[in-house]
Amino acid sequence: MHEALARGLARYWPLPESVHPVAWRAGHPIERAEFHRDLDAARRLLAGAEPGEITGRPCVALFDGDAYRFIVWLLAGWSLGLTVVLPGDDLPVTRQALPMPWIGNALAFAAPPAPQEQEAAAARAHDGGGDVDHGHPGLVLFTSGSTGKPALIEKSLAQLRAEAEMLEAAFGGELPPQTRFVSSVPHQHMFGLPFFVLWPLCAARPIVVEKLRYPEDLERLPAADYVFVSAPTFLKHLPEAPETRGRARWRLAVSAGSPLAAEVAARGEAFLQAPVFEIYGSTETGAAARRRGDAPWRAMPGVRFHVEETSSRLLIHSPLLTEAEGESGFLSGDLARMDEHGLVLLGRADRLVKIGEKRISLTQVEEELARLPGVERALAVPLPHERESDRLILGAALVLTPEGRARLAAERKTHFDASLREALRQRLDPLALPRRWRYVEAFPCNEMGKTTRRDLERLFAPLLPRAELLAQSREGAAENAETRKLLLQLTLPRNLAWFEGHFPNLPILPGVVQIDWAAHFAHFYFGFDAARFDLAGLKFQNLIRPDDAPRLELTLKRGGKELEFSYTLDGKICSRGAFVSKKGERAAVAEAGIQA
Repeated sequence: MHEALARGLARYWPLPESVHPVAWRAGHPIERAEFHRDLDAARRLLAGAEPGEITGRPCVALFDGDAYRFIVWLLAGWSLGLTVVLPGDDLPVTRQALPMPWIGNALAFAAPPAPQEQEAAAARAHDGGGDVDHGHPGLVLFTSGSTGKPALIEKSLAQLRAEAEMLEAAFGGELPPQTRFVSSVPHQHMFGLPFFVLWPLCAARPIVVEKLRYPEDLERLPAADYVFVSAPTFLKHLPEAPETRGRARWRLAVSAGSPLAAEVAARGEAFLQAPVFEIYGSTETGAAARRRGDAPWRAMPGVRFHVEETSSRLLIHSPLLTEAEGESGFLSGDLARMDEHGLVLLGRADRLVKIGEKRISLTQVEEELARLPGVERALAVPLPHERESDRLILGAALVLTPEGRARLAAERKTHFDASLREALRQRLDPLALPRRWRYVEAFPCNEMGKTTRRDLERLFAPLLPRAELLAQSREGAAENAETRKLLLQLTLPRNLAWFEGHFPNLPILPGVVQIDWAAHFAHFYFGFDAARFDLAGLKFQNLIRPDDAPRLELTLKRGGKELEFSYTLDGKICSRGAFVSKKGERAAVAEAGIQA
């Protein structure tokens, strides 16, 4: 290892002495010598870059989907005394929001810098001399949990190392020295980072670089001892009665990100033949508790809990908090109680919403929904009233049982919605009754298995604009020559589903949606079946954006054999086109005309 790198790591993140591999890639070990060469190269490249600044400190942004490269960049940055910013993605809009050098992914550290870059690197590099500096602000992350806007969270190297050592104290005693760590979760998240990156790094245990994506990946692992860092969304898809479990010897699995149902934990333990622990914590507190199945929560080493009498909110005292937080503790957003067996979590305190001057518990609404016949799982979300933006209503997203799906298919949705509302009237305040309903095969979730409020809101985003009929007319007496026209005034709300991600910095209405709307309204007013026709003459000339109010003109010609449509905004044509007879039908008509 280069002397400057060794001094930098010794000051900011000392590595344990070991002769064992750092990682395994495609079944081959990445030995310490290769690891040190990569660290040297990455450090030289970083030293030659002009760092950005956040909270007054020099920093770089790191995003790399490869776990080994991520570790190399992370340690190289720390060895130079840089603060590393961990964004949740590397989308253009995120890069624009973080104007600083970005490392990872496309940037290769294996290539040596040019001579002039080496000179600049030598002039800029910190030699890292002096005592170990664990108080250095090592990481900046952004978190919003399940609600709200992203909040900036700083983590010192002392906090990060303390969590890694806590995990080793809690779980490491039963692990053979060369236990390998595998993961199905992102390593940039404050579950994957400490459990899959920092813990094995501090304990001199190797990671398997390849991320596990499917249950079959577990069976392909070579014979060795393993720890599995996962999430409920992966564990629930493990087979109940596998034909083979592969050659891997599972020692432990940990899960976080969303609640782990007891039956899913039991399935995981049956498949892995090893304990599965659910982890409770947050970005601010780090890991705070663990449990198996539906047992009460047990505090992690050094962690203490207290429940506030007035609010029933959980107060966490942890060695992973800052000195200022350590005195008073961290007041979480979770409701809890303590009994003779330990900690019992009761749901989120911020899941109380005010509707019509009454405080409504979303957790209670969800529990009552889940008790209804035909309902397997339920989530509730506050939504703006369709006509009064300062009022809230509740929306309910449901996963139905097979019996519930059969009922929904047999009844009209409006009747099914009404029957559920009626069943809830004896159990909930009228203001707590959901006004809008969505039925899904599974709830949308991120890689950690967490369904965010934004995910739920997207389910209720409107797919059609508000439409007002301005005029309609009919011309021509003969049935095959009749022409019918209508003019619709459309209003496009900002939360229209089609604006999401199209595009991040310039939301516009997709052309394919404009075609679909023309077909929808033509069927509604004329009974016109667009699927039986070809598209012709499409032209898109001007953009349609959120809050615009374009007009849609539909003209049904030739007795229903052709439909023209056009969108206009402030007198300018935005798009136009036509649905015409399919080619085969037009040829047959032409041939019939010739023969006649």
